Amino acid sequence: MGEAMIQRFRGGIWWATLLVVLIGIGASAYLVQQHFLHLQAAFTSKSLCNISAYLNCDMVLTSAYASLGTLPLGGLGLVFYVYVLGALLYARLAPDSLAEVLALPALLALFSVLLSLFLAYVSFFQLRSMCIFCTSLYVVNILLWFLLKALIGQGGPVTLFKRIPWGKSLAYFAIVFAIGGILLHTSHKQYAKELSPADAKAYLEQFFAQQPYSIDVSGRPFWGNPDAKVVIAEFSDMECPYCKVAAFNLKPILSDYKDKVKLVFLNYPLDKNCNPAITRDLHVNACNAAYASYCAGKQGKFWEYHDAAFERQPKFSRESLENIAKKLKLDLSAFQACLGSEEAKQFVVADIEQGNKANVQGTPAVFINGRPFPNWISKQLVHQALDRILAGQ
Repeated sequence: MGEAMIQRFRGGIWWATLLVVLIGIGASAYLVQQHFLHLQAAFTSKSLCNISAYLNCDMVLTSAYASLGTLPLGGLGLVFYVYVLGALLYARLAPDSLAEVLALPALLALFSVLLSLFLAYVSFFQLRSMCIFCTSLYVVNILLWFLLKALIGQGGPVTLFKRIPWGKSLAYFAIVFAIGGILLHTSHKQYAKELSPADAKAYLEQFFAQQPYSIDVSGRPFWGNPDAKVVIAEFSDMECPYCKVAAFNLKPILSDYKDKVKLVFLNYPLDKNCNPAITRDLHVNACNAAYASYCAGKQGKFWEYHDAAFERQPKFSRESLENIAKKLKLDLSAFQACLGSEEAKQFVVADIEQGNKANVQGTPAVFINGRPFPNWISKQLVHQALDRILAGQ
């Protein structure tokens, strides 16, 4: 192959590599955004890539495998792709130094492939959830390794290692990753809601000192392990704004404990039409929304209806509740018949009675093994409480 042909070949590979790197930057930037939203517990809707119980980015992004200390892996990926982008642009300007400039990025790309294989195993076989954006980065890393290797030309990892001009390469690597690491760590400290060890200990001592309420969760919709030692009961109102936060943050907070806990949903509509504890107009369609979720559950789609309803807050009508059912492809005739049935009303009333016995004063009200846990929004406290219970303390 002549020199001109080689240059044209490498020119095409360079543009392909640039495209792959930009895709990596876009996907990893989205994952970083989601990470910090989780730290704030700021979700009020499903993530873009939450499609089903299996295709669920939140379950992966909130797991223990998603961060290295205070640094999210998505953020480290973003720093890596920016690092490769800089090297790629420099190689374009100095084609005679291309092999030396891209040798270390290529070796790091190979490392990222190995890391991707490990994370894919964890995601698919341990977490049993797939993050589409994470998986796209696994593909990006594989493509990046082959493209960088094609740009450089002949030689395997050992040859690449020998080509690295260590002084300049390590200096550039250190600068980019130091700046990126500092920015990620600073952002974590800004967004993370963590209590001091003393405050966390005091909160948990107070929590465990409470006498548990007896809450019957049989026959109620749940997520997690049906035989779990830890039962988390959530009393909720589908017109309650803060319940919307719980709806899209509780499962991610509990993602590392999916096989160890049972999260149960119970209705507590702040609506005097079905709740005798409410004496004035608050959430005037909350009872109907509760009936509707029960009816969707009868057709096996409670959680799908739950998510769709909370996304459509704040106000419901019979028409809007039926439109959700249509979108979920429920049997509309059966849904409509159920919606006004005594069966649906009695189901919701039973939940309300349990809530009143448990002294529920507002929603959402979260109980862990019968004990009220008002600071459920704190991942730190929830995890520490669960760890103590599971350890038998």
